[in-house]
Amino acid sequence: MTDVNIPAVLVSALVYFAGGALWYSKAMFGLVWMDLVGLSKEKLETEKNKAWPAFLTSVISALLISYAIGRVIDYVQVTTLAGGIHIAFWSWLCFVMTTSFTNSIFAGRPVKLVLIDGGYHFYGFHAAGIIQSVWV
Repeated sequence: MTDVNIPAVLVSALVYFAGGALWYSKAMFGLVWMDLVGLSKEKLETEKNKAWPAFLTSVISALLISYAIGRVIDYVQVTTLAGGIHIAFWSWLCFVMTTSFTNSIFAGRPVKLVLIDGGYHFYGFHAAGIIQSVWV
């Protein structure tokens, strides 16, 4: 059994998920993202009541990713900020960006969309890696 810090996983997941609200807001990348996925403000407004499955999926994903990062941090006994950043960066690059770029190239999605979405996960993976590596 591993010694994953469950409170740190929960906080990491919350910070990851909450960061999406800012990342995809009008203040940051929300309007550009909407344009790239072909979503108008009107359609967003009429579809917002149907958005709960996407939010639920996002929460579950943040929890699973945070837990997986916690498992790796525990396995390699990372206890420093630099170690947490190292785990987060390589996990993000090798698992998120490789699969995202591959899928997006085949689907003909714009690179800018991959970078916006990948940037959000960069933030989330690093938040989880940092929080969990230094939480004692």
